[in-house]
Amino acid sequence: MGGYAKINSDYIHFLIEFYRQTKVVLDPIYTGKMMYAIFDKANFGNFDKESQILAIHTGGLQGIQGMNHRLQRLNMPQLLCE
Repeated sequence: MGGYAKINSDYIHFLIEFYRQTKVVLDPIYTGKMMYAIFDKANFGNFDKESQILAIHTGGLQGIQGMNHRLQRLNMPQLLCE
């Protein structure tokens, strides 16, 4: 998926499910990709079980509306936000 603003359906579903479970909105360009990578690495056992991970949400939520327009054109689910 690498690259600026590159997306795929797995990533979009991750963002939607992350929001549903946590009520934390992630931007689809930076913070969302950071969290996606952290979860991916954790699922593959790249962190020690005792590891504590600090992830800093840096904003970028203004990009969600534009991404939703793009997702609509691609017939993909829209990102959820409050």
